[in-house]
Amino acid sequence: MPDTEMAVEETKWHSIAVAEILTLQSTSPDGLSDSEAEGRLKKFGTNELTPPPKPSFLMKVFIQVNNILIYILIAAAIVAGILQDWAEVALIGGVVVINVTIGLVQEGRAEQAAAAIQGMLSSKATVIRGGERKMIDAKNVVPGDVCFIQSGDRCPADLRMIEVTGNCGILEAMLTGESNPISKHTDVCLPQSALGDRKNMAFSATMVMTGQGKGVVCGTGDLAEIGKISAMVSNVDSQKTNLMVQLEMFGRWISVFVLIIAVITFCVAYLVHDFELGDAFKSTVAIAVAIIPEGLPAVVTISLALAMQMLANNNAIIRQLPAVETLGSVTVICSDKTGTLTKNEMTVQLMQTSTQQYKMTGVGYSPVGVVQDENSKDLPDEKVARMLKMFEGAVLCNDAGIFKNLNHKNPNVPVAWEPIGYPTEVALLTMGMKMGITEVKDFKAQQPRVGGVPFASEHKFMCCVHAASTAPGAPLTIHVKGAPDRLIPQCKNQVMDDDLSKVGPIDENYWQDKASQMSGLGLRCLAICRADFDPKDLSDNMDADLLLKAPTPFLTMIGVVAILDPPRPEAIEGVAVAQMAGIVVKMITGDHPATATAIAKMLGIVDPKLQESSIRTYTGPELDAMDDEGMDSIVLECNVFARASPENKIRIVKSLQRRGQTVSMTGDGVNDAPALKAANIGVAMGITGTDVSKEAAKMVLADDNFATIVKAVREGRRVWDNLVKILLYNMPVNFAQGLSVFFAYIVDIDGHQVPLTAIQVLYVNMITSVTMGLMLAMEPAEADIMTRPPRRKGKRLFGKMVFWHCFFVSGIMVVCVLGNFAFTLGNIEKGAEDYAYEAEKAAVKMERAAEGGGRRAIRVPKTARLMEARAVAFNMLVFAEMAYALNCRFLKDSAFNFKMFTENKWCWVAIAVTTVFQIFLTYTPGVNEIFSNAPIGAASWALILACALAVFVLVEVEKAVGIYYIMPSVKKGCAPWGCCTGEDEQERTQSELNQVQFIASGASTFGLPSGTGSAEAGPRARLGSANPVRASSPGRAAAGASGRKV
Repeated sequence: MPDTEMAVEETKWHSIAVAEILTLQSTSPDGLSDSEAEGRLKKFGTNELTPPPKPSFLMKVFIQVNNILIYILIAAAIVAGILQDWAEVALIGGVVVINVTIGLVQEGRAEQAAAAIQGMLSSKATVIRGGERKMIDAKNVVPGDVCFIQSGDRCPADLRMIEVTGNCGILEAMLTGESNPISKHTDVCLPQSALGDRKNMAFSATMVMTGQGKGVVCGTGDLAEIGKISAMVSNVDSQKTNLMVQLEMFGRWISVFVLIIAVITFCVAYLVHDFELGDAFKSTVAIAVAIIPEGLPAVVTISLALAMQMLANNNAIIRQLPAVETLGSVTVICSDKTGTLTKNEMTVQLMQTSTQQYKMTGVGYSPVGVVQDENSKDLPDEKVARMLKMFEGAVLCNDAGIFKNLNHKNPNVPVAWEPIGYPTEVALLTMGMKMGITEVKDFKAQQPRVGGVPFASEHKFMCCVHAASTAPGAPLTIHVKGAPDRLIPQCKNQVMDDDLSKVGPIDENYWQDKASQMSGLGLRCLAICRADFDPKDLSDNMDADLLLKAPTPFLTMIGVVAILDPPRPEAIEGVAVAQMAGIVVKMITGDHPATATAIAKMLGIVDPKLQESSIRTYTGPELDAMDDEGMDSIVLECNVFARASPENKIRIVKSLQRRGQTVSMTGDGVNDAPALKAANIGVAMGITGTDVSKEAAKMVLADDNFATIVKAVREGRRVWDNLVKILLYNMPVNFAQGLSVFFAYIVDIDGHQVPLTAIQVLYVNMITSVTMGLMLAMEPAEADIMTRPPRRKGKRLFGKMVFWHCFFVSGIMVVCVLGNFAFTLGNIEKGAEDYAYEAEKAAVKMERAAEGGGRRAIRVPKTARLMEARAVAFNMLVFAEMAYALNCRFLKDSAFNFKMFTENKWCWVAIAVTTVFQIFLTYTPGVNEIFSNAPIGAASWALILACALAVFVLVEVEKAVGIYYIMPSVKKGCAPWGCCTGEDEQERTQSELNQVQFIASGASTFGLPSGTGSAEAGPRARLGSANPVRASSPGRAAAGASGRKV
């Protein structure tokens, strides 16, 4: 990078005087010459953002298949192909293709945030070159250019203002979170000023609301503030979700187990029992296919997709499937203030007169609300009419507008009110409409404006002269609104008894105290004044000296209005519900500390009863001065961060992650995008949110409702519970399938016959397991789901209950399958093929004895007797699985209750569908031969159903006593192996995580690149352990406590 470019990046332009700026940039107020601009364009490049690299399609496909269990399935398919068992090849290959396809289809567009930022940049720019104004493409703007901006323009680059006229106000909410336009000046700012306090800078992509000005370009493309955010978004690694980590870990264990059992099976079949090489390989394939849960990725993916659809119906749009589960483990919600916790619509809250303080209800620009007295009682109509007459100056001395928009995006709002102009002035219009004004335009027309002085930051007020009516010679009145500290000294009188006809001497101390009290609450105060105006003083050259240099004060104080961007009512409720669920809500905003603290109190983020001195609010500059260790020491105890920059937001999120928290970050602005991506679950606003924030987030709220996040958390917890149920069902079932084949070789059943074939277990995995798994995925949430604390970080899906059931339930099923298989073989008369096989075995045995060793493999025939016995074993396995699925619907509660019949209708649909399939495969000629089945009699069905009932009853008995007598021993036995308890993620590197992935999943099946990011590790700390504010709030469960031990 050239030295000059480095200087452009590192210099704090806001802290340098105008003259020095021009010198450093080698420019002048007349701008650059065309030749100089062309040279700088070649040197610095175009004013565009560098797009992030994107993986190719082939790389995406490789990511889908690059895991060990997929390789095992592919190897099994190759062996089946060598043995010319094409039905198995087709089924196994289909499993692989389906899972890879699901992964590709679900792949999100997570790296498009920078492209969305690119779309926000200005396309044209007005520059001054050689003393002349020129309109050029914004991409050709270079450092040192002098740009002219005016109301309605989008800033083409970062500008250091060198000239400001007409109160140049720029809306920077997208970068700083500040609700109001920032009035710009040319004075030097402090070097450590936060982004929102650099009032001599105009930032790229922000909108000029009023006035005009000139500025020297000091940052283009990637070096502009928005470019730095784009770079942060591109460089921030997406967090690997807990589900992805757990499934990778599961794949690691199951792959090792499969390989060990498969090798032992092959050795026993080939070396001990003299099977032909092909038959031994088939047995090995059967074992591998049986234990690997081929259907589990599809079940998990579809379960998440169903939850995603359910959330979408409730206005929460999930962009990445694993994020559904992550929601259930959230311990901290970090939220932007403006537009997320608040409406981003300034609203008049209080109206102070000389008599009392009035409240105004309603939130936002919608003119729905009433005026209430100090006792919260609605004022009578005649009193409201008097109040409107008193405060009419707030509407007349106003350049804003408001109109109905019936074509808005929010389906939950019948009429949206769209503002034009300063949010503060729009709030005053809404105030007037709540007090009875039907049409603002008509109201102003009845008292036409004849003169005025616009607002300017130098004098902090605006005044307008209005005629009392449209009649010629009508009396004139001057209406003034502005900062109380500027207008109180200009007042001679004040309105008494809330009656405009009664006035008395001004009580300056009273008004200063009231304004100070309301400002201390984080409210923005505006004084409303008026006076009779002499027509002789009216001129076209009126300026602020009309008031500032008046011989004596002459205004009459009407009152002071207090304005705030108020909390959303639903956000207040959402914060309370989150706290009941053990989730801490933290506010991170670019707004002023006093305003942020006031809003936090209203929301309940901090205890409303605490004194201001007891609430610690950290600002962006204070965070900048801290190292990571210092940040980690304060991040849990502080719930309000003000004047925060995008860099601050990322550091806060990462600090919380280092402290062991699972973090959700919500926001709507460009400045939120990097933190949204860095968080475990980023949440963007769908209506007011920028495209940048939506692309960086994993979830988008279609209704911009903070309370929707809480609903999503509830759904996330339900999804996790159901995933545990699915795994609790799948793993014992898969173990039972594989071990049934394995123990058939260990236990001599009619000459070591195999009860299940590879195609049978593959069918069970892909059909029966999927239907039963989807049924479990539809289970409703349990009653305590939002009163239990968040799931502990690193909690495993493969917990001790799953581990124990892999032995207990698998053992019962293996006994049932092998028992029914042996019983059927023993009760069916042998045929000619059976006797021929036994004779061949005897001959081989004698031949080996005579030769003194050696081996001669024999082929196992498919006899009618064997196929009927396999049909019994096959159906026994499936019906035992259906019985066990009923057990799994309730993790700890007994299944002997009416809920089993009244809740989740899909349970019985799944059982009915599976039963029909079993009858079809057993009795349909041709089909049953493919699946090694044969028709079975009523006695066999009676035995199958009796054994299935026994499985159900035995598991229910174990469920009743196991938690007290079995689980403690299982936990103690598993501890040395680390296979059932939360893993210390500090001991696991990212490279280790990338080495082993779950079947076509991990990152792949669920649509995320497997190499992106890692779960932040760190010592697990209880939320609130160092948080006095949180600890003082009733009803909050300790977030660090573990949930149900499943």
